[in-house]
Amino acid sequence: MSMNPLQLVELHDEYRKRCLNLQASENHLSFRVRKALSSDMASRYSMVFDGEVHGVKVHNVYGGARYEEEIVNSAESLAKDVFKFKYVNVKPISGHVAAMASLLASVPKHGKIMAIHPQDGGYDGYFSPYLPDMFGLKYVPLKLLNLRKVDTENIRKEKPDVIILGASYILFPYNLREVIEVAEDINAKVIYDASHVMGLLPSGFQEDIEKCHLVYGSTHKSFPGPQGGIIFTNYEEISEKVEKNLTWRVQDNYHTHRIASLAMALYEFRLVASIFGKKVAENTYILARELDDGNLKIRYPPEFSRSHQLLVDENSLKENFGVAPPEMSTILENNGIIVDCVGRIGTAEVTWKGYTPKDMKDIAHVIIAALKGEDVKKEVEDIVNRWDGKTLGEKAEN
Repeated sequence: MSMNPLQLVELHDEYRKRCLNLQASENHLSFRVRKALSSDMASRYSMVFDGEVHGVKVHNVYGGARYEEEIVNSAESLAKDVFKFKYVNVKPISGHVAAMASLLASVPKHGKIMAIHPQDGGYDGYFSPYLPDMFGLKYVPLKLLNLRKVDTENIRKEKPDVIILGASYILFPYNLREVIEVAEDINAKVIYDASHVMGLLPSGFQEDIEKCHLVYGSTHKSFPGPQGGIIFTNYEEISEKVEKNLTWRVQDNYHTHRIASLAMALYEFRLVASIFGKKVAENTYILARELDDGNLKIRYPPEFSRSHQLLVDENSLKENFGVAPPEMSTILENNGIIVDCVGRIGTAEVTWKGYTPKDMKDIAHVIIAALKGEDVKKEVEDIVNRWDGKTLGEKAEN
C-alpha cells in the first residue's frame, strides 16, 4: 500500500475543498461541529437506565459518562427549541434506524403501511423486501400527483395503520392537513420522514408538521449536522415506545461523539433556523429557472421546487445535451461540480455557506457550459473561492 489511511483522508479533504458541492443529500460541517465529532467521546460509552439491569439497579451502565449525559441533554434541549416538539430523541445513529424505531413504535404487528413508491422518488427502505419484510408488515404504495399532492381517496380505500410521508425526491410540501383528516377518519397514524427537509422545517416548509404522530429523519442532508438520525413527537406514549425500541433492539450504543456534534450543529443553526429554509428555497428556484432558461429543462415548471433540490428532466437532458443523469454527473465532476447520478441538484450546502441568488446564476452558467463540452474548471474554482469559510450559523453569532 502506497498511502496510509490518514493520507487518503487528507487527500479527500483537499479535493472536496476545491469542489462546488451540489448534492441534495449533503451539507457542510463547521470546524466546531467536526471538532466535537472527533473528540474523546468517539471511544466512550454511555447508557443511562435509571432502573434494573440484570438484577441490579443502575443509573448509567458505564462509568466516566458525566459529560456524555450532559451532552445528550444539551442536544435534546436545543432540538426542542429549534424544532418546537415536546419530545425528541437524538439517539438514532442514522435516519434508517430512526425509521425502524418509529415504525416499531407506531405500527401493530402484521399491520399495513402506505409510503411513496421508489419509482415516484420514495425511500427504498419502506418498499418490500426491506423494512416491511423485516417487521412482517404489508406495504401499499402511497400515490402522489406531481410529487406534491397525496391521493387521499386511495388512503380511504386501503385503510392503512400508518401513512408515511416524505421521500428522497421531495420538491414541495404535501397536502398534510387533508392527509391528517383522512387518517383521523380511519384511525391511522401519520408519520413524516423529514430526512431531506429537516433543515427546512423550522422555517415553515411543511404546514401542520406538528400534528404528525412522529417526525424523524437524517441530520446531515438539508440540516448541517453529522451523519445520524433524530426523532420528534408530541405524544408522550409514542416517545416512550421509541426510547424502548432504541435500546438493544434496533441499536445499542448511540455514539455520544455524534450527539455532541449534533448539539454543536443545533447550537449554530438555532440563530438562523427561521430563515434558512427560505434562503434555500430562493436559491433553488433561481438555480432551476436559470438552468431551465439555458435549455437544461427542470421538472415541474414554473414553480420547479420549494425545497433544497431540483430535478433535471431526463428526456430534455438527453435531447439537448446527449447524456443521461449518470453521464451528467461525470461531466460536472470533471469540472469540479458534484451532483448525484440520478438527476438531483441541491442547494443546501451552498446556502449554508452563504451563497446568494446571484451566485446561483453563475452556477447555472457553468453547469450549462460544462454540459456543452466547455472546460469551466477555472470558473468553478472562482465560485468556490467566493466562500469566506464561515457558515450562516457562525456569522449569526458575530
